[in-house]
Amino acid sequence: MKIAIVGLGSIGRRHLGNFHTVGVETLAAYDAMPAQRAAAAAQFPFATVTSTLESALEGAAGVVICTPPDSHLELGRRAAERGAHLMVEKPFALSVDGVTDLLRFCDARSLRVLTAYNWRYWPPMLLVEQMLNEGRIGAVRAARTEYAYHLSIRYPGKDYRDFYMADAKQGGGCLLDESHAIDYMRWLLGDIVEVSAVVDRVSSLEITADDVADLTVRFGSGTIGNIHMDLFAWNMHSHFELLGENGVIQWRRFENEIRLFDPKAGRWEIYPFSCQLNEMYVDEARHFLACIRGEARPACDGWDGLKTMQVIDAAKRASSERRWVRV
Repeated sequence: MKIAIVGLGSIGRRHLGNFHTVGVETLAAYDAMPAQRAAAAAQFPFATVTSTLESALEGAAGVVICTPPDSHLELGRRAAERGAHLMVEKPFALSVDGVTDLLRFCDARSLRVLTAYNWRYWPPMLLVEQMLNEGRIGAVRAARTEYAYHLSIRYPGKDYRDFYMADAKQGGGCLLDESHAIDYMRWLLGDIVEVSAVVDRVSSLEITADDVADLTVRFGSGTIGNIHMDLFAWNMHSHFELLGENGVIQWRRFENEIRLFDPKAGRWEIYPFSCQLNEMYVDEARHFLACIRGEARPACDGWDGLKTMQVIDAAKRASSERRWVRV
């Protein structure tokens, strides 16, 4: 089986190494920038780094798209036209425009599409999913999450202003890049049906994209949620708290644990983990291969990724129009 990685920034290089780790022997890779291709060729001698996109796509059973969001749809279409299954890095696209057409094209050809929201493979998150399914805290009435880091330290030793994250036209900004928070809240709590939001640029970062997004959301279940994302928090952090009728669940990324408050016992139950960050990316790679072989259905398929894009677009409208917007 041949897998092609398109885009050789940090996430593309991570995927290239991980697909080799899980046993893919035929790996091709391409990036539009010669310097990126040269660096990848030196770092990953087991891969064929091609000078053209067409050479990378030729004969690939699966294509992993790791470029800035503004190019995802075009690259996805070119790969699908060659019969390749798709793994598309988040967010799925710059906006919802054109996403449905690509997904219908893939569905008509029985091509699987995986939206690469990697937290769906993180063991602590999977435990939370299990706890919710078991009704451990009853109906969730309110939930909040924060997902934040400082853009200036996202790329150590490099100028953040040179990366797509600084450019709104390429799909930079926190609302798109940190949409992990929207995805895992939707995954755990169900579809978001209404959004009120502030999406803005308020820090001294020299970017044209948004650096803060604060969403108040209503889920179809009736749960009220708050989703906060920003690009100027020096203390990188990700966490959430789910408030149920019969208890509370908390996740803290860097503590690497799940906490469940049992009101009957009047105490916290602590569930520690020892998993390392790259493990979820490795599991994601294994999952994509299983999807290609027809052994699994995508944990987050293209249509699921589209639902997160619809929340993103609704948040942009809600912020600009200063009102609640239906998703």
